[in-house]
Amino acid sequence: MATHTPKNILITGAAGFIASHVANRLVRNYPEYKIVVLDKLDYCSNLKNLNPSRSSPNFKFVKGDIASDDLVNYLLITESIDTIMHFAAQTHVDNSFGNSFEFTKNNIYGTHVLLEACKVTGQIKRFIHVSTDEVYGETDEDAVVGNHEASQLLPTNPYSATKAGAEMLVMAYGRSYGLPVITTRGNNVYGPNQFPEKLIPKFILLAMRGESLPIHGDGSNVRSYLYCEDVAEAFEVILHKGEVGHVYNVGTKKERRVIDVATDVCKLFSKDTENCIRFVENRPFNDQRYFLDDQKLKNLGWSERTAWEEGLKKTIDWYIKNPDWWGDVSGALLPHPRMLVMPGIERAADGSDKSDAESRIFNGTTKEAQMAVPKSGNSPKEAPYKFLIYGKSGWLGGLLGKLCEKQGITFEYGKGRLENRSQLLTDISSVKPTHVFSAAGVTGRPNVDWCESHKTETIRTNVVGTLNLADVCREHGILLMNFATGCIFEYDAAHPEGSGIGFKEEDTPNFTGSFYSKTKAMVSFLFTTDWHFFFQF
Repeated sequence: MATHTPKNILITGAAGFIASHVANRLVRNYPEYKIVVLDKLDYCSNLKNLNPSRSSPNFKFVKGDIASDDLVNYLLITESIDTIMHFAAQTHVDNSFGNSFEFTKNNIYGTHVLLEACKVTGQIKRFIHVSTDEVYGETDEDAVVGNHEASQLLPTNPYSATKAGAEMLVMAYGRSYGLPVITTRGNNVYGPNQFPEKLIPKFILLAMRGESLPIHGDGSNVRSYLYCEDVAEAFEVILHKGEVGHVYNVGTKKERRVIDVATDVCKLFSKDTENCIRFVENRPFNDQRYFLDDQKLKNLGWSERTAWEEGLKKTIDWYIKNPDWWGDVSGALLPHPRMLVMPGIERAADGSDKSDAESRIFNGTTKEAQMAVPKSGNSPKEAPYKFLIYGKSGWLGGLLGKLCEKQGITFEYGKGRLENRSQLLTDISSVKPTHVFSAAGVTGRPNVDWCESHKTETIRTNVVGTLNLADVCREHGILLMNFATGCIFEYDAAHPEGSGIGFKEEDTPNFTGSFYSKTKAMVSFLFTTDWHFFFQF
């Protein structure tokens, strides 16, 4: 049996439920491994999930999106990553019916970005792709043998379809480029830290509040549940002993109907099931059963340790001790929740806000966040801000758009190229922005070395284009925020490495060792007027 001993592991989606338990376990058990975790901190992620690891010297957290190829390439190279455990995904089936494109973007495109980065850097020795039992589709009710790893994939909802699609990409990169891939397909997981859109934490929090437990349909749907620490151990085994090119089911043959889960929760809270349980409309295409053959993983030495009764009791005890872990989750506790913009803010199908309005800070003054879609029956109000953003395909530009979406700020991405003045004027005329954000620039792919052999393209965008945009904004009296870089500085006698003494905004750039940095330094010198802000990262 081949074994793998990693040095530097990248775990995606690590502030989420399952991945946080895996990350904390690896940080604790293997102090010689460096664990780098990447998470964009979506609504179902929480940095507190990683509290056991955050003070450990072998742990590093990076906030970012796997869909950003620049960021992923940078991390793989600078952190010398040799192993990837890819958990990041949109996973809630209910959300996939109303927001399926977001699932495609995260689950398929995000996985593709990771795979391409692995191909380009050529340094990955293990790529563990985390999938789901739902890719097999519905198991026959009378089946006595579960789906084995070679079973046909027959997904039945947008979520499972995107996970199956991601698996095909993983398989293709393994076969075509020799990427050392391993895929896992798991049953349902439960335990502490889980966001309460999932069945068990939802039932627990509702019982804690004295509310009834909503059951889709008649509650006869069957699922298999594994306790989170058992699953974390399974990934530990697969990481070290899994065979490249293989698929492993992470499952249990102990099945439970949804009605039985609700009954067990009611009993542990000493509630009468007759009054505690209510039946609601079934969700679309609610598969009756998922059943796995888990023998292959057992052959590696793993076995389920935590009995259902013990795991459920541990989980209930944790939520009782940590009732506010996720803040306001009222939107998630609905029988049929939809995509949560962030914890406590739930959008109905028409886009209206189901929670109290939040306050946001813009330019030092407090303004009420404007929702992108007005509540039905009300006249639309003119938004106080409208942002024009350049750099849609980059990490920062994409992040700016997502921040605007979450805060209800009207925005559009610029269509013009920075070096083309007439195109910028067309953007300004059609969008009529109150602010312009520029995160556009040439950084080079896969890294800044590209700029050395493409100097014309680099200076055309980074210098001529940025100054062109600044001048257009000056003419129209529009505030421009230009996102630049900290790569114009290097350690010197006044700023020694490890001293904690950083460069200030007014300091003169002292690093021109790359052409990319030279172009950024040029703009830093020239941005001297007082009608804009200039940010360096």
